[in-house]
Amino acid sequence: MGDYYQGEYIQQYLCNINLRKKIKELLKEKTEILQKLEQLEKDGNNQSFEERKKRLRSLASEIQRNFECPLSRCGKKYGSEGSLNQHIKLKHPELVNKS
Repeated sequence: MGDYYQGEYIQQYLCNINLRKKIKELLKEKTEILQKLEQLEKDGNNQSFEERKKRLRSLASEIQRNFECPLSRCGKKYGSEGSLNQHIKLKHPELVNKS
């Protein structure tokens, strides 16, 4: 029975050694990735990811509103057909249900 426990001990010991190797490899990889990230941030014109991600939007006064709500009493106008359709779905569901 002593041999069984000794065999188990050796297996656990070897697994532990393999896990330690893997942890060292992963820590090294993490360090390399962090160094690459720092370099990319330095090379990226000092802009953070959030700043580069922002899109330019038109001012409300600059939008041409060519799409008008079909209900005469509403009078709303929108800059895109998608915006008009969303308005109709939200504010005039009776028009959607007719179709």
